[in-house]
Amino acid sequence: MGRGGTAEGGLRRRMPLRRAGGGSATRGGHGLGGRAMRYYRLWIYTCNTALLAGAVAFTGAAVKTILFDFRRSLVPSLTLYQPSFLYAYLALATQGGALQLLGCLAALKLSEKLLNAYWLLLLVLVFGDVVIGAFWAYRFERICQELRPALRLRFQQEYGTNSAMTSLWDRLQAEDQCCGVSGPEEFSNTTGTVRWEMPASCCFEPAASNVTRCAKVHSAGCDERLLAYLRSTASLLAILGYCVLAFLKLCFLGILRYEIREMIQKIRILRAELELPNVNGAVPGTLRAEGAESERESLLVRPESTALLSSPPTQPKNPNGNNNYEMREYHRSHDNI
Repeated sequence: MGRGGTAEGGLRRRMPLRRAGGGSATRGGHGLGGRAMRYYRLWIYTCNTALLAGAVAFTGAAVKTILFDFRRSLVPSLTLYQPSFLYAYLALATQGGALQLLGCLAALKLSEKLLNAYWLLLLVLVFGDVVIGAFWAYRFERICQELRPALRLRFQQEYGTNSAMTSLWDRLQAEDQCCGVSGPEEFSNTTGTVRWEMPASCCFEPAASNVTRCAKVHSAGCDERLLAYLRSTASLLAILGYCVLAFLKLCFLGILRYEIREMIQKIRILRAELELPNVNGAVPGTLRAEGAESERESLLVRPESTALLSSPPTQPKNPNGNNNYEMREYHRSHDNI
């Protein structure tokens, strides 16, 4: 009994126990299995950072080329309150903060519902990008085709009568060196009582006499300048929106599909271990969280473990040893009789 008790006590001492500070698989703010989930958290944080950077870059380019550019106001069909733009506002706000917040909360709390919601939200954003991209691929060509007749109609109706429209058009002619919708033929270069006299913004070189307003005018039409502005803006936003932002979302969508699935499986395993107590009263999740490092520490700190490791292995005893001894004594006494 003494030797068996010593062996049992040695085996108990070899098992990694809880530390004095009460350390377990749930430590501080790292939640369930902090070290085990560090790899998956890193993937989610990387995804959040990359998407945030892409959303900020796309927002900056859109604000500069659309919101703060006066030429956008001269395009009749390019208003800021159309449904596709409203979706873009919502998607950028989601990718610029709401998605990152949901992902960080899911990674910190290790919640299966939040992790699935994070992935589904990323899927919805990718699907929305595909739909909006297909819509604008068709819509943009229509805008370019209808730009010249729409500009001519608006020019005839508002130029000279609407001060805001007149000011924007004169600014366009002066900065982009253009004149009229399709050329300087829209104006009369002679002084007199005509509806549109040649404005100073069309003059490439002012006239020396009072007979004509301009000695030399810009020959290009402003419709070409606006068309070039639309195409350059569309190319920039398409590169940032689809070649960068949508590509990142699609890649992370496929990667996180497997990472989140494995993460949820490990969460369930760790929770099951924490809910099932061991025969010694210790928690199996605690033993696994401590790992081999805690086992080495327990063996080095306790002197009894050294004696246990240095002692030769004991031969296994026959479970019926006492019964066999009694039977031998019985047969020996029977032979003497």
